[in-house]
Amino acid sequence: MVAESFSHPDTAGPGHHSVDRTWTPRRVLGLLAIVLLAELAAFSYNLVATALPGIAAHYRTDQVGWTITIANLAAAVVMAVVGKLADLRGKRLMLLVATGLAALGAVLSALAPNYALFIVGRALQGLLYITPALAYSLIRDVFPKRIIAFAVAVTLTGSGITFILAPFLAGWLIDSFGALSIFWFVAIYEAVCIVAVLALLPESPLRVKARLDWPGAVLLGLGGAALVFGLGEGPEWGWGSPAVLGLLIGGVVCFAAWLWWDRSFPEPLINLPLLRSRPMWTTLLLGASVYAATGIVSSIVPSMLQTPREVGGGYGFGSDAIGVAYFLSPLGAAMVVAGFLCGAKAARWGIRTPMITGAVLLAGSALGLAIWHSHAWQVAGLLVLFGAGMGATYGGLPNLVVQASPPEQQGIASIMALEGQNIGTVVLIQVAFAALTANVVQAGGGVFYSETGYRVAFAVAAGCGLVSLLLAVLLPHGRRQDVLGVRTGADATTGAHQTERVMD
Repeated sequence: MVAESFSHPDTAGPGHHSVDRTWTPRRVLGLLAIVLLAELAAFSYNLVATALPGIAAHYRTDQVGWTITIANLAAAVVMAVVGKLADLRGKRLMLLVATGLAALGAVLSALAPNYALFIVGRALQGLLYITPALAYSLIRDVFPKRIIAFAVAVTLTGSGITFILAPFLAGWLIDSFGALSIFWFVAIYEAVCIVAVLALLPESPLRVKARLDWPGAVLLGLGGAALVFGLGEGPEWGWGSPAVLGLLIGGVVCFAAWLWWDRSFPEPLINLPLLRSRPMWTTLLLGASVYAATGIVSSIVPSMLQTPREVGGGYGFGSDAIGVAYFLSPLGAAMVVAGFLCGAKAARWGIRTPMITGAVLLAGSALGLAIWHSHAWQVAGLLVLFGAGMGATYGGLPNLVVQASPPEQQGIASIMALEGQNIGTVVLIQVAFAALTANVVQAGGGVFYSETGYRVAFAVAAGCGLVSLLLAVLLPHGRRQDVLGVRTGADATTGAHQTERVMD
């Protein structure tokens, strides 16, 4: 079943050489490399979003929205294939392949003489959105059991630094070197991460011998892309338009066809009984609801802050881009601190308790924003609480996926969790923006939203937080014993002729 085996410090039996289970310089640097790489997915998104006006002006296009859309679609199409190949061929290999192609795409976008080639480069960069799932899947296989929970948690909560640095870095790059300079920065960043991962992290010991289910992968990828695209374009094209209805129906049909196909395929893309198991379905739904809540708040807060008070009446501070960054920076700091704390204490607290606490913070702070938003200190304080909720839940979710899936299916299970998060986020963000667009205010030649619209949108986010709380309470796993007893890739490869080779 495997090509090479790693002994594990927590599972080595009698006669095995004792392996140090504490942090070593190589482990620290290896984790730093993975955190920096996983963080780049959110970092690059924020950089590109800030550069959109400059990109539109450079290429003289009114279709600049495709800069974001094409990357999301490309990721949705290929993520199932990449996730399964990670189980079949190696998680580090697929992490490096995805990052390398994304770096190539960044260079292409930086050099593209026309918008069509620029979009091709952006499609390749969509692979970057898959790297966080691959990163924590690799951590499960190559890190000692006692520090897996912490390492997995900080892999995702490190992205809180994005809220702190991205707006300032994007402004400096764009003002100094032009909008396309951000792609050179991303390409260099990715190249450094590739070298670091190669030098510091071993490949996963686990190899699953199976055929790749190409029909299932294609159906799953097309279904996800159709739903994401249809939901994203619904407000602009009209929810009753033939194009949107065709995409939504086509996405559902593709998912149904995938489920039918995988029931009969001898080596399915993902084990359907695993999806139906209580640990997995509660984790998938929890991820969707958490990311929906955070996506709504992250999407609408900047617009609310930038609304002039004379327009908003009971809200709005007329902030510029830097002013928004000052509000979001404490949120990012709270997210990082909470994520690190919950990861470091996972062996004592488990994952379930921080998830419940994080869901309470998400629901409570979102509800607070719906009620109290007339003073800057109210918004800033509630955003700090929201950031703490993000840190607790973002760090816990990948650990729950690790505990709910066997090592042999970790790659594809992580990708399924990512797919669910994406679809859940898109659906609920559209609901929130429907509330906003139903309460439009025209003022000073601009289009703003009324206070009622923001109240309803924040209430939708609070509702997602409450759903997250219910699901977190229903979790059958995530307790302290689950953290300490998680199966790793090394456990799955244990055998009589096991080769002793761990990351040290």
